[in-house]
Order: sequence, then structure tokens, then C-alpha cells
Amino acid sequence: MVQEELSHMIEVSIPSLEREVDESGKSKKLFRVEVLFNERKHYVLRRNSEFQTLHRKLKKIIQTPDFPSKRNPHLRTKPLEQRRQELEDYIQKCLRCCWTSST
Repeated sequence: MVQEELSHMIEVSIPSLEREVDESGKSKKLFRVEVLFNERKHYVLRRNSEFQTLHRKLKKIIQTPDFPSKRNPHLRTKPLEQRRQELEDYIQKCLRCCWTSST
């Protein structure tokens, strides 16, 4: 029951990618992470490397799913839309791991 209540209180999605140019003129790809918590929506922009750092920290406290690779075995890198979807799936799985470990 607690798990069901938590799953209805919080929703996380990565609906899009944004590009940002830093001071040096280098373009960065940022994932827009939206969190719906207690009927309020929040968002942050995060780079893939920040998700990797999160993964390393989560591995120390919960059993995490495998982190999605940036590489495709047949191509140099995965298409951005595929990476976005895989990161969203990863976050959803991590949330489920947290909910099940807390019950």
C-alpha cells in the first residue's frame, strides 16, 4: 500500500532535450527532467554525465538497473531520442527499486 501511495505522489519523466551553449561557445546537450510531486511540477536540466554520477551514488545504497550506454554497438553513438528514452526508463526503474526496498 505504501508503494502504491508513493507511486501516485511522484512522477518523473524526461520529455525532451535542450541545447545550451557555454561561455566558450561549446554546445551541450541537456535532458529536461520533469518531476511531478504532490501535484506540483518541477524541472531541471541535466547532462548525461550527471546521470552517471547519480548512478554511481545510487549503486552504493540500492540495487540499481544497468545504466544505459551512450554507445550503440553498430553506430558510434545512439540517437539522442533513444538515449532520452533509455534514461527515462532507467529513472523509472530506479524509482521502483526505491519503492520496493522501502516496503
